[in-house]
Amino acid sequence: MHDAQTGAGGLGCLVLVAAGFAEQGATLEEIEQAVQRARETLDIWFCLDTLEYLRRGGRIGAAQAVVGTALKIKPILTFGTEIAPVGRVRTHRRALEKMVAYLHELHDRGATHWIVQHAQAQADAEMLVAEGTALFGSEPMFCTEVGPVLGAHLGSGVLVGGFTWPPGLD
Repeated sequence: MHDAQTGAGGLGCLVLVAAGFAEQGATLEEIEQAVQRARETLDIWFCLDTLEYLRRGGRIGAAQAVVGTALKIKPILTFGTEIAPVGRVRTHRRALEKMVAYLHELHDRGATHWIVQHAQAQADAEMLVAEGTALFGSEPMFCTEVGPVLGAHLGSGVLVGGFTWPPGLD
């Protein structure tokens, strides 16, 4: 099996795809192909409530962190093969609106499965689950808190992702 090229909830999605296909009697080759197809459609965004942890981890400079904090900048990032910026908004409310809009984008692109994760943002995660459940007509595959390593590197915030379950042994 190749590197999944993702982590956190994205990796969890791929593990669930593999387990689902294995439960239905797929061969190792079929499972690997299904995981690869799912990985190709997997897309994850997250927004952070503070820039402080990115500064501490050396991902941004102190000046950027100070200015961004003063302006209430909330970065929107993608978590695929690497962490990359997707956009930024000002204020917590706008960040959550952007994450809801992203759920709509995932749905419009044909995502069949979705997830929510959070780091010390339970209320935000619950709001996203409610919005996504109404949109997709189903609950997320999971809604969990990120692990301590990711939380320590990113700080508080929410993560939303989705993908299309690969055809085959559904």
